[in-house]
Amino acid sequence: MERDRIIPVLYDLAVTIGGEVSLKPLLTRFLQRLLYFTSFPAGFICLDLPEFDGLAETAMARLDASVGEYALSRSIGGILPLPARLLYGDANRTDSVEPDPIEFAGSNAKYAAHLRLPFDGRSVIVLLAPKLPETDFPLNRVFQPILAHLSRAIMLCRRNDAHIQGLKVERDLFSKVFDCSNAGILVTDGSGRIADVNPAFTRITGYGLEEVHGRTPHLLTASKEESLRYWEIQHAVLSVGHWHGEILFRRKNGEEYAVWLNATPVREGNGSTANYVGIFSDIGEQKAAERKITRLAYFDPVTDLPNRKMLQERLPGAVESSASTGRYGAVLFLDLDDFKILNDTRGHAVGDLLLVEVARRIRSCVRERDIAARIGGDEFVVVMESMGATRPDAVERAERIAEKLRMVLEEPYTLLEHLHRITASIGASLFRGNRTSAGELLKQAEIAMYQAKRAGRNEIRFFEPYMQTIRDERARMESELRQALAEDQFVLYYQAQVDEVGRTRGAETLIRWIHPVRGLVPPSEFIPVAEDAGLIGRIGDWVLRSGCARLAEWQESVATRHLVLSMNVSAKQMRAPDFVDRVKIMIAENGIPPGCVKLELTESAILEDVDGTIGKMRELRRFGIGFAIDDFGTGYSSLQYLQRLPLDELKIDQSFVRGLGEDSSSAAIVRAIIAMAKALGLETIAEGVETSTQREFLRTNGCRNYQGYYFGKPVPIEEFEGALRAGTVRERSASLLPV
Repeated sequence: MERDRIIPVLYDLAVTIGGEVSLKPLLTRFLQRLLYFTSFPAGFICLDLPEFDGLAETAMARLDASVGEYALSRSIGGILPLPARLLYGDANRTDSVEPDPIEFAGSNAKYAAHLRLPFDGRSVIVLLAPKLPETDFPLNRVFQPILAHLSRAIMLCRRNDAHIQGLKVERDLFSKVFDCSNAGILVTDGSGRIADVNPAFTRITGYGLEEVHGRTPHLLTASKEESLRYWEIQHAVLSVGHWHGEILFRRKNGEEYAVWLNATPVREGNGSTANYVGIFSDIGEQKAAERKITRLAYFDPVTDLPNRKMLQERLPGAVESSASTGRYGAVLFLDLDDFKILNDTRGHAVGDLLLVEVARRIRSCVRERDIAARIGGDEFVVVMESMGATRPDAVERAERIAEKLRMVLEEPYTLLEHLHRITASIGASLFRGNRTSAGELLKQAEIAMYQAKRAGRNEIRFFEPYMQTIRDERARMESELRQALAEDQFVLYYQAQVDEVGRTRGAETLIRWIHPVRGLVPPSEFIPVAEDAGLIGRIGDWVLRSGCARLAEWQESVATRHLVLSMNVSAKQMRAPDFVDRVKIMIAENGIPPGCVKLELTESAILEDVDGTIGKMRELRRFGIGFAIDDFGTGYSSLQYLQRLPLDELKIDQSFVRGLGEDSSSAAIVRAIIAMAKALGLETIAEGVETSTQREFLRTNGCRNYQGYYFGKPVPIEEFEGALRAGTVRERSASLLPV
């Protein structure tokens, strides 16, 4: 290359470098021009060479550009083994023919000469020729400035390529999102006319691109009101820069549906709007799920009545309304009597059918604007507004509606082709103004309902302040009962049970509460409270433990070893899954014969879970424990159940015994019970025997066992055992009976 041509060559190469913005075209174009000006037929460029130890003949390097050698051009971008003497070292050209001509796999060419132009410390340009072109110009030194310029250009092109690649990735990502998104996407031009839509848009709306192109999104709105919102949305996007919210769209087939829409403008560099993008999702299923969740949250799933939560939200509104109108309102609290027995004996499916019918009947008795809610298993509440301007008027009207409800609910129910009957106890509270909170009103109505239950059930009671006093007293007693259990304030009294010749065969245990302030509290006062408070099971267990401990002491004496102790068992105790095991453990721990224990159950306790109770009775009977039905004739037992029960004894209730000699019907009932027991192979024992006349009637008609004041009242253990030792458990005259 002549000296007078070098300046134009360098200028040309500089222009070539400045004309490219991407790395690959830059390297290829520069190499082409360089080969042209140097008369070399082939060459290649390697950037970012790895470190080299100088020992190996070849080195693995990435081939970034190649011109003139087909074998190399096929491998651009790959890692190749290349002669190390071409890649590493200072700028150099061969001045004589190479001792070993350079060959490349797949090529017939042999290169005996090369020019190596290293730059930026880690890159190299290698020019190849069969023989060195003729020139006396020092090419390796002349090209150093232009190679420095090339290094800077490579750095800039790499940045640009990375930026372009990032944009391409973003474009590809947007394209995938656009095409694959489940959300509908529409793009408008700056004037708001649709320019593009994605497949999800077509799937959701039913419109293809050709049907909406050039039109405004206004065509998607469902109504005139929604159309007005469209313009509001457009204004918000322009003024605020975005909008999102729920809007009603209409599909191509006319179906309306709710969507969640996000609208955003796309700005030009000068701030003008180039496009608008709307992204929306069909939230119909979500709205349906929300409605379902709301329904579950606020409505009872069995009866479809409002539940407690909705009642708690709506009742305060009724109270506020009465404050503004000055008229009375009423809250009725209904509780189904003995629903649990039906639920347990007939199953929850029948119980649910009954609840559905109860709900229907309640709705039929009240106004559409009244609130009828189910707030618990068998508890319903009715809230009625505008019952009267005066309290007497409101009481009269509320009582009339409550009575209608009571009568309607006691009518027979046909459930799965069987007739069932049930009644309701109803409590009522009145309100006017907001002096009494909604929660307090419910509490008052519930208190009145419990008074209705204690009055015999299937009754109606209106709340009176004294009822709150009773409720507070029961709450206080409940607290004291818990303390009594913790401090062992209970004792057992014993009432003798004798046979027909007056011999004591055993006793019934009767619990008493020795209150630290009030003294002896009879069970008639605290047992109902214990049942309501859920303490009856713990008290019953205390009786069993104490009774078994007493039997263990009696086993130590021949005089008392034969005695059988009868102990009452509640329905709650029987329902406990571990009841059988607990009884067996108590007997084993005390070392007593199981035959010394007799468990007394009421008919109602058995009927709460007939099959479960029978199963537990049979297991304990096999263990040796005896069973008696207490207060027989006062409950609901049928002959079918009686035949299945593993019983030893029927206890004739004292209400029938008391009428002997005075009431012919009582005598007939007692004879029937004794005859039935004989037919079933059961013993009978009469309780409440107070006179010799009663005893003689019972003996004459076949009842051989007795219990009552005629033979001895319930007494502490010391008196009972003292009477046994003295042999004073004998018939008494009626004049000695306590009054």
